[in-house]
Amino acid sequence: MISREKITKIAKTSIGMILVALLPIFAVYSTIVSYQVPPLAEMQEDNYSHYYSISHKKAIKKSRESVVQVISFGPDNAGYFSSASGTYFKAYGNYFVITVMHGILGPCAFTTIVHNSQTHACIKYIATDLQNDYAIIQVSEIPDRTPVDIFKDLPKNKQWKDSYSVLNKLIYTGYPNTIGPLTIEGEVAGFAGREYIYMLSYAWAGSSGSGVFDHRGRYIGYVVAIDVGESEFGVQVLHNVVLVSPAFKVDWTKVISDAE
Repeated sequence: MISREKITKIAKTSIGMILVALLPIFAVYSTIVSYQVPPLAEMQEDNYSHYYSISHKKAIKKSRESVVQVISFGPDNAGYFSSASGTYFKAYGNYFVITVMHGILGPCAFTTIVHNSQTHACIKYIATDLQNDYAIIQVSEIPDRTPVDIFKDLPKNKQWKDSYSVLNKLIYTGYPNTIGPLTIEGEVAGFAGREYIYMLSYAWAGSSGSGVFDHRGRYIGYVVAIDVGESEFGVQVLHNVVLVSPAFKVDWTKVISDAE
């Protein structure tokens, strides 16, 4: 008769041999699982670098979720068009997009707001300011966009000083060269009086109109141009010096008085 101890020993040996035999299977399964690619939506949506603080990540999220593309055709609508960027915002129950005036080529009927290949009509031009280079467009609610609550997200009182401090971190999202949305960071490098903020960053054609946020998510201005400078080779574009028009130059009261 086989003793209990011997049976236990045989059982342990058998289990050990089974586990050893299964190890290659587990190894192969583990390798397959480790090389599985997550769904594209999971990698792209709400996926922000862990390098940044919570407030900074919220600012990136706000920038990305409020950006739209602005397409404007010329008066004759003969294939001549402009592509700019804009920020979708709300105020007192109405919805708007702020962009650059130099991106508007024709009447409201020839201007369209685009996101994810979906187009949204211009209802009305609320403001068109050539001097300060901005246009405010009234639109219907855009379902897949999150509007900036402009009167809450503008800096207030001493927050302006903090937002415009030299080397403060900035973020903007736009459609350079009609691609995007692309999110780009920068820093406050200096000022041209009350006219512009110099942002050390990068911009290209199509970036104009992009809303610029500080690292706390405050809307501080919009991209209007890149700088140019003289060199031994003549006038050159300084792609890394971006001109930002301060948000305090916009007459925001227009969205209250002139909205339909």
